[in-house]
Amino acid sequence: MVVPLLAKVGLLDSNFNPNCKIEPAKTFEEVISRIVSQRLSSCSGGAQGNLCPNMLLQTIHNAFMADELELGHTMSEAVRADALAVVKRDPACDTLLEVVLFMKGFASLVIHRAARREWKPNDGGGGTRFAALLLQSQASSAFGVDIHPAAQIGAGVMFDHASGIVVGETAVIGDGTTILHGVTLGGTGKENGDRHPKVGKDVLIGAGTKILGNIHIGDRVKIGAGSVVLRAIPSGATAVGAPARIIGFTPSGERPGSNVDTRLADVEPLSGLADSLVGSTISKSTTDTSLSTAATETQAASVSVKRVESSSSSSSSDIMESGGSTDGDEADEKSAELPKKEATSKKIVFKDDSKKDDDSGDNEKDVEEDDDDDDEEGDEDDDKVTDFGTPARCFFAKMSKDDCMCPFSGSFRKSPKEHSKDWISHSKLQTLLIQQGCSDGECVEVFFGLLHLLPLSSPARKYGCIPADVFSKNFVDIAQEKTSLDLATCQALANGDLRALGLSKKASKRFKGLFSTLSQNKTRALSRISSASDSFSAMKESFRSGTD
Repeated sequence: MVVPLLAKVGLLDSNFNPNCKIEPAKTFEEVISRIVSQRLSSCSGGAQGNLCPNMLLQTIHNAFMADELELGHTMSEAVRADALAVVKRDPACDTLLEVVLFMKGFASLVIHRAARREWKPNDGGGGTRFAALLLQSQASSAFGVDIHPAAQIGAGVMFDHASGIVVGETAVIGDGTTILHGVTLGGTGKENGDRHPKVGKDVLIGAGTKILGNIHIGDRVKIGAGSVVLRAIPSGATAVGAPARIIGFTPSGERPGSNVDTRLADVEPLSGLADSLVGSTISKSTTDTSLSTAATETQAASVSVKRVESSSSSSSSDIMESGGSTDGDEADEKSAELPKKEATSKKIVFKDDSKKDDDSGDNEKDVEEDDDDDDEEGDEDDDKVTDFGTPARCFFAKMSKDDCMCPFSGSFRKSPKEHSKDWISHSKLQTLLIQQGCSDGECVEVFFGLLHLLPLSSPARKYGCIPADVFSKNFVDIAQEKTSLDLATCQALANGDLRALGLSKKASKRFKGLFSTLSQNKTRALSRISSASDSFSAMKESFRSGTD
């Protein structure tokens, strides 16, 4: 059965089969064009009589010959890299011939690359745009893989098994990425415009994973099977769960997209608490148990709370007063166990002594949100001038509840209050960067990069915080690499320079304690430099005197 197929697509000499009148293929591109066009015309829902193989052959071959680039690669370069990637990564595939003849993931990528070069969204609704949609539709029917023609896919990509893969219109997939069956790169609703995920290079996405919304997945990310990713994942992270949580760092030098190793045993944990989350099996019950234990152990350090309304039962009172994890997920989970009416009628109010420059834990978010509400009702003139009386250049940015969600939820213990001024929590850093116009993905990238600089034994790392001195020393380099902030802004943030940032009074209220600490760090650093300079000058003068 294989011999006639090989002869028909030109892989065998026509003399081998006297009935074959097709000339042998002369190039790799021609071979792929013939095989894919034949497969598509013969298995797309029995449409052989309706879809001309010669038309498909010409369309695909013309796309191969085009100079148009997709993420920096021509179609010929990308398809060659795709074929080699399958041979190297798929243990069930032994030869290149198996890839080009039988692997539907490879064939669906070839068809997508041809469809993309036909895609003309501004041609008035006709012409080659319809040809691109026809290729997409037929590939979806034939192979069960639905890739919008406008999606951008790099070279060396493998769709393993491929069935059920969906890639949306504005999605991007970087070079060297491996995606298993059942993965969706989709939107979150009916919004228009840029609405699909952006996946970096050398990423491994496990079977059945759903990545939704215009979020960034960094380079060298590993996402466990069955995960639901709703927030950005930084480069070099390993995430798993629904919703996905970051459990650690991808081992240094590992390229998950090429290694295709779905185990989690070698993942470097975020903190000591994360040790229980890393292993061959991860379940929601294990995660919840670990988080509950951590909350109990750190309850003594939690912020004092009082209730506005008296509780109707002692059990619900215990639940409402128990505190939570760094990003508030545990408190939310416990509140969810209450009847809806009761849960919504309760409110936690923090005592005045905990509102002053509290940079730690979940409770920081609650305090900030209450302060934001007050600021919204306050004098709007405070959002026009700085603390120095000059016109403000950076204005108050209200944080929504969505901004408070992050992929680190439940990964860290609640930070001690005594470190509220010399440690920077993820939520405080996120608020600071969003205030400067950074995206959610940029915030996560900066925090993750700073956290990875800390030794695993660092107390601050255990609580998911960045010491102020580490922030001052390393923020500029990381922010320049991971964000669109200019150098002057990065330096002003690292030094706690309110005047240089131009924050309005309303915006600067959030960061007074933080900027005071950063400013003191800068002063101490300058003092050390001055002392060292004076010592060197004294030694130099002493040497001169001795010489004389």
